[in-house]
Amino acid sequence: MIIGFCLLWMESKEENVALTIIQRDNTLSIDESLLMSLSHNKPKKSVTTTIVPKDYICTQGDLALIDWIKEIPCEPRVEVVLIDDAFVERKWMECLFQPDAYLGDEVIDCYINLIKAQEHLKCRSGGRVHIENAFQFNFLKRDGDVETKTDELYPSKDMAQISSAERRVLLYLDHDMVFIPINIREMHWYLAVINARNMEIQVLDSLGTSSGRNDLIDTIKGLQRQIDMVSQRKELKDQRWPDLRVASWPLREIEMEYAKQTDSSSCGLFLLNYIEYWTGDELSDNFTQDDMSHFRKKLAAILLSSDINKRKGCPLYKYDKEVDAGCSSDVQILDSPTNPKKRKLLVYLKKTKY
Repeated sequence: MIIGFCLLWMESKEENVALTIIQRDNTLSIDESLLMSLSHNKPKKSVTTTIVPKDYICTQGDLALIDWIKEIPCEPRVEVVLIDDAFVERKWMECLFQPDAYLGDEVIDCYINLIKAQEHLKCRSGGRVHIENAFQFNFLKRDGDVETKTDELYPSKDMAQISSAERRVLLYLDHDMVFIPINIREMHWYLAVINARNMEIQVLDSLGTSSGRNDLIDTIKGLQRQIDMVSQRKELKDQRWPDLRVASWPLREIEMEYAKQTDSSSCGLFLLNYIEYWTGDELSDNFTQDDMSHFRKKLAAILLSSDINKRKGCPLYKYDKEVDAGCSSDVQILDSPTNPKKRKLLVYLKKTKY
């Protein structure tokens, strides 16, 4: 339960504040003009935009922003990106600062939401596109377990679960392509595209065919179970899919000429670019492993400086543990600084039970 909040200015030097303030000097201050000056071509801003190698490389402004965010400690919890319903805490950004790190689904989902915010990427030459988040794969895969009965997964009394599955099925059927990020045991990412026009499941994998497809097969079986369940409850009409027997559609491995992974950790970066560029028949833009090596840091700058990042320049500090004498008198609003360009921090206090 949130028991209070306050606005803390980064350059405050108050010593008698009851809260533990992570920084009392101005070392974390950032001039708004830096944030306002940053602009990026990714995600693609229009159909006619061509992404070139320099679009993956950090500018001096990008690096300054990254240096600033690195000054924020990983603990306590600090939310630095909030884009729609996806958020990234400071500690989760470490995967973008370490060249051999595996991308977490929090980062994946935030960039997916940036892609979804581009209207021109919602409808491509292959038709209307719906992009799933990184978590949905787990639910679809769960439903693909043939050992579990449908009424065990969706009890008749649990209308919330049933309604959720129904909304998902109707959403999918209203699109020509559904992009699903697949996560193999938190070790490898690849993209599955349910292409209804072609009646096939397309696989875009930066490692080629070296990985098995059992996870994907279970995912498609799970979707089939949901479609069958919904079709028993209501008539599925006026939908865009010519055939609802999605589990019978063939898997088609898409051969990547240049967009191939040559290291052991860039799969998440390749995944995001496949999502951004795949039209249903081809990639709209070319990229290489070298581009992805640069894109790792660039991605951090893109997320942090995005105009739809609600935490842009003002991280949210989260306190999980009960503060001594945790009452409303412990929450103080400090005077604002004389410099109007200094960004403020939102600090929430959370009360926890032990």
